[in-house]
Amino acid sequence: MLIHNEIFNLNLLDYGIEIPLLDTRAEKCFNALKESPKLKHIINKWHYTEALEATSYEDWLLVHNRDYVNRLMGREVDQEIIKAYELVKPDGTCHRYNPSNAKFPLKNLFTNAALHCDGTYTASKIALKSGFSYFLGGGMHHAMSFEGRGFCPLNDMVISIKKLQEEKLIKTAWIIDVDAHKGDGTAELCHNDQTIKTLSIHMKDGWPLDHTNFSAPEFIPSFIDIPIAENENDLYNIRLAEGLKELQKSGTPDFCIVVNGSDPYIHDAIPSADKLKLSLADLLKRDLLVFNFLKELNIPQAWVMAGGYGDRVWEVHFQFLEKVLVS
Repeated sequence: MLIHNEIFNLNLLDYGIEIPLLDTRAEKCFNALKESPKLKHIINKWHYTEALEATSYEDWLLVHNRDYVNRLMGREVDQEIIKAYELVKPDGTCHRYNPSNAKFPLKNLFTNAALHCDGTYTASKIALKSGFSYFLGGGMHHAMSFEGRGFCPLNDMVISIKKLQEEKLIKTAWIIDVDAHKGDGTAELCHNDQTIKTLSIHMKDGWPLDHTNFSAPEFIPSFIDIPIAENENDLYNIRLAEGLKELQKSGTPDFCIVVNGSDPYIHDAIPSADKLKLSLADLLKRDLLVFNFLKELNIPQAWVMAGGYGDRVWEVHFQFLEKVLVS
């Protein structure tokens, strides 16, 4: 099933956040799928239109510490969003932020993040029944146990997995992260959890690894990390295939979430992803490599969008979905 709803849409400019990169991927991708000659007659069958399965305060506490969740739900929510979105510099001046231009309060960004948790959890429940689902949203892989980072207030993937475990629907899971940036929040949350194995293939240099304080939490290793240097684009899928084989040695899990970032695309517009630039063909090979790997192992797989900015990144998600939905 394909989960898409306009309630997940987010325009940062409406919150006074002056990052003029509107995340229009979901809408553009869904519209292109509806117009695809291969899919337009069956897309309604794939589109999930029922109510979302909800996550709750208790579910978030399975992943994030109580103090942090309480701050998000209380009067300190604005300060937590400011930290997660890096809106104020250490000297107290605004960074890419003009609150006088805001149409909506910052706390709504937490509400939006909670909705994305619901979307990822719903996709996970669907995947367990049908084998595959895709949520046109989610992927907040920088959120850590104690705070939000990188525009990610909550870690929807780990929340969904821990909730499924609490409900005795699964015991073990993988998270395969192909976003351009390391899944540092996911690594921090899972590094002592033997039930969740994490793989992250990402830029070797650049944010969030753009400093030398190696004791910082962003340097906590994933179960498998695959750093790709700026001149190694041609090795990307080779290294990914090797990493998947290594992951397989850890045993077959009950479930997998794929963090399907489109920011490695050569036409992605965010500067922090500019050290990894792959073609559309490279990215289709990437996504089919992961999809077929999981399918051959009979592992239910739920995909989430994660990072990707600019007018063309929707093409990455569209080409993959057009391929797999008709297979």
